[in-house]
Amino acid sequence: MRYRIDYADGRCSCFVNSSKDLIDWLKTPKEEQIEDIRKLYKSGCSDSVLEKYRKYI
Repeated sequence: MRYRIDYADGRCSCFVNSSKDLIDWLKTPKEEQIEDIRKLYKSGCSDSVLEKYRKYI
């Protein structure tokens, strides 16, 4: 499953390939403010999972 991290300042999004990679990425300190985290499906649809992963930010 792929995830897209959107930044609040309108910069490019970051993509990760698994929930484990996402958690590792979120635990790394960063200066950017995260606006949303979206779970990307093969069909092209996406769902926001920001609340689920907020505890790792």
